Amino acid sequence: MDDREQNIADENKVSGQSGDNYEFITETIKKPKVNKRKLFRKILLTIVLGILFGLCASVAVLLSFPRLQDYIYPANDTRPVLLPVDETPGEEEPVEPFVPPESDGTPETAETGTETEEAGRSGDEDASGSSETGPESDSLPEEPDQEKENNIVVNNIVETIEKELEPEDYRTLLRKISAIAETTQKSLVTVSGISPNTDWFNNSYENNYSTTGIIVADNGKELLMVSPSNILHNARNVRVTFFDGNTYAARVKNSDINTGLCIVAVDLVHMEEETLEQVEKVQFGGLASSAVGVPVVAVGAPYGTAGSVGMGQITSNSVVLDKEDSNVHIILTDIYASTAASGVLVNYSGRVVGIICHEEMSGNMPNLLRAYSVSDISDCIEKISNGQALATLGIIGTDVTEEANADKGVPFGAFIKEVVADSPAMNVGIRNGDVIVKIGTDEIGTFDDYKKAILKYQPQDVVTVTLERPGREEYTELTYEVTLEELR
Repeated sequence: MDDREQNIADENKVSGQSGDNYEFITETIKKPKVNKRKLFRKILLTIVLGILFGLCASVAVLLSFPRLQDYIYPANDTRPVLLPVDETPGEEEPVEPFVPPESDGTPETAETGTETEEAGRSGDEDASGSSETGPESDSLPEEPDQEKENNIVVNNIVETIEKELEPEDYRTLLRKISAIAETTQKSLVTVSGISPNTDWFNNSYENNYSTTGIIVADNGKELLMVSPSNILHNARNVRVTFFDGNTYAARVKNSDINTGLCIVAVDLVHMEEETLEQVEKVQFGGLASSAVGVPVVAVGAPYGTAGSVGMGQITSNSVVLDKEDSNVHIILTDIYASTAASGVLVNYSGRVVGIICHEEMSGNMPNLLRAYSVSDISDCIEKISNGQALATLGIIGTDVTEEANADKGVPFGAFIKEVVADSPAMNVGIRNGDVIVKIGTDEIGTFDDYKKAILKYQPQDVVTVTLERPGREEYTELTYEVTLEELR
């Protein structure tokens, strides 16, 4: 007997002497009896419930799969956005000649003594001519006489009526101009960007900045607006308030870094019918090459307050700002406005000719309103409205003038003033002073041709760039294969 068995025997002896004897407690572990019928019912019930669950899950998946698929892989069934510009940009309607009111069926005329004498002599000649022909002229048909036709003189006598303008005339003019602004307001929205912030005491609050946007298109799923993007970069929420006062959640869809404009979208399914009924898409209009003196109306928030209106005229539209792979004309006006102005410039036909901007200009008049000419940026707005990214080659250029072509032999095309650092153009060896004459299969005769050609491509597209490089005696044609990048 080992030590362990001896210890157990001693403990049992002690417990027996003390009366703590539990030998009457016995335990036998037996296996439970299996109820096969009950077990079979449980197994059968589990199988039936599993089949029912599978059927329900299959039906649920079949019903929800189309919506789930649209959410994960949204179908591209939106309508393409087209933003046409008025075909007759900047042309004022011709002024009709003044026709004096008729009295007793005869127009009133003011005749001078000389004109009366000429008219009298003409009448005498006609009378004598008719008497010389005699009755034969009545029987014979008149034949055209080329000499007589050349001698026909038509005198347009216009009476000038002087009218003293009254204050009511001025009020009538202002009401008509206000009607133009009121109609345009239906195409404008207030875009608000809400961003979080913290004060000195670590209390959280929200900053709410707003600007003016313009409604440009409806692609079937979204209502698209153009808005300045400076207040929306760090915004946590974007909201759009329409002409009827209703506000809806929105999102920034795309942007153009050159102009600082972006596309803001609101889902149509979330908008009320009364708002959609009042919404009007903006109409773009162009300007002539020299639009100095053309009257315009500033609508939106030219004085920093939504709904304000400014009136004036264009003082210049010849200033051109060079941008990466683009350039844009700046419309200068004599409208004194806020440095935080936003909105559009509208001509008296109700068409938007410019989008108010804050480009730095030389001079000491920062409060004079200026705007991007929509003729130069409408194609870019159209592309980003369709959700496409802007591609860039990475040059800043201009046109080749006729003088440069005639005097120095510079070929017509897109003259490269500067190559952007670390751009695709610099990476392949394109230099300042080169002249691009072809992009892919598109012939380039002006810088405007170059802008339109680049807009056709997407980032990562490989294009063939043909250019003329100046040499000691003549230009040499070179060809490069360039992979475009996204404009950022």
